[in-house]
Amino acid sequence: MPDYSKNRVLALYKILINYTDEQHQISMQDILGYMEAEGHFCSEDSILRYIKQLRNELGVDVISSRGRNAQYFIGDRLLEKEEMRLIIDSVNASNFIEKSIATKMIDKLKSTMSIYDSEELDRNVLGINIAKAENRKILYNVNLIQEALNKGVQISFDYMGWNRNKKLVKKSDRRYNMNPWALIWANDRYYLYGYDVKETQGVLYERHYRVDKLDNIILSEVSREGKSQFRSFNANTYVSRRMGMFSGREQAITVRIPENLVGAFIDQFGKRITITEETDGMLLVTFNAVASVILLGWIIGLKCAEVVAPENVREDIKALIQCNLNYYNEKN
Repeated sequence: MPDYSKNRVLALYKILINYTDEQHQISMQDILGYMEAEGHFCSEDSILRYIKQLRNELGVDVISSRGRNAQYFIGDRLLEKEEMRLIIDSVNASNFIEKSIATKMIDKLKSTMSIYDSEELDRNVLGINIAKAENRKILYNVNLIQEALNKGVQISFDYMGWNRNKKLVKKSDRRYNMNPWALIWANDRYYLYGYDVKETQGVLYERHYRVDKLDNIILSEVSREGKSQFRSFNANTYVSRRMGMFSGREQAITVRIPENLVGAFIDQFGKRITITEETDGMLLVTFNAVASVILLGWIIGLKCAEVVAPENVREDIKALIQCNLNYYNEKN
């Protein structure tokens, strides 16, 4: 922790940061009282000199009114209260950030605010995610991945999965190897994106893994491959086409829907979908996606959407419906 008692300018800065904002301005007498409580006995002239230093040498936005009853406060901060609220909401909502780490991060963020704005956030910001990640290695993993990305090298790791005892265990005895190219934030989680280390039919196959499930990451001395493929990579397109971030082969999928469902497909896949008019007021929508069980379940949940093509996806969705129907019939 910085020793503010050895530096009056920093002590004054701390007081202004903690105890002032536009709605909570303090007088010169207030400042002298706070400084004295910190062990600094100063004159008004000294305080004015320190304020000038904060403004001119450190660029601190110390605002004051004029006259004998002048009031002082910190104006512009690195982050405004509204910006801070969005960031704290995001930290609270993230599955990726373990609860104790999130608490420390939020405390650090709030230390840049006045105590009044901090208290207001405490009252108004709720912890909206009760299923926080429990992997405490998450920040360490991100740091290692960033190092690999900066060095441009391949990595290997163990990939973990949950068992019935709610413990993370290795999914396989083999080590996973890949060419890492990006960290992607999607579905409230971090994913590592990259390519296999060996080509399949002349192409490096795309891979992504949840960062919170990586363990024992080791950086290789082998330079990563896939630069030419990564030039055409678009993170937004990649995520939208892999609902639930499932791996697999993308296909052009066509569904028959009423017009009121167009928005759902634009929200999920963007405006690059193709829409053509059919009979009886129905539309045909074509989009590219991985036909994962999550996607098929989503289409079923729309109630009025019918997969028209390709035939394998149409058969998959019929099989999924039948499987669930059989399951419920067996229970009855």
